[in-house]
Amino acid sequence: MKVAFIGHRKIENTEELKHNLADIVTTLIEKEKADTFLFGSKSEFNELCYDTVSRLKENYPHIKRIEIRNSNEYLPKIYIDITLKYYEETIFPESVSGAGYRSYIKRNQAMIDMSNILIVYFNKNYMPMGKSSKSGTMIALEYALKKKKRIINLYEQD
Repeated sequence: MKVAFIGHRKIENTEELKHNLADIVTTLIEKEKADTFLFGSKSEFNELCYDTVSRLKENYPHIKRIEIRNSNEYLPKIYIDITLKYYEETIFPESVSGAGYRSYIKRNQAMIDMSNILIVYFNKNYMPMGKSSKSGTMIALEYALKKKKRIINLYEQD
């Protein structure tokens, strides 16, 4: 089973949030056989999720961390070698090619399409700095709902 993580760039990184995330991921691994975790952006939420899954990998060495890129379609070997020290795989989805400055939207959609469950950190009142449109997280959440994906919103559980 595959789990994707998508959330706001800035989060309120509390001990309660860290604990809830670790409990949810552990339950998914133990009870639902989650074994693959998809990571995208370099947001605070992504970092928290990556750190949590990496710590859990010590007890569950079979789980995989996969980087889903929205840039650098073709990577030099040195970059791949460095990336594979932190992830078990790195993927550039075909749908992202040529997507331009909104490539993160296509990347998020590819992550959702690849996953069974979306763990999201979505605050409906969050507004990206200097923007008046929807956040990328809101766009991803709407897409996941349309695709009828199982969604766990950690913001609502914090």
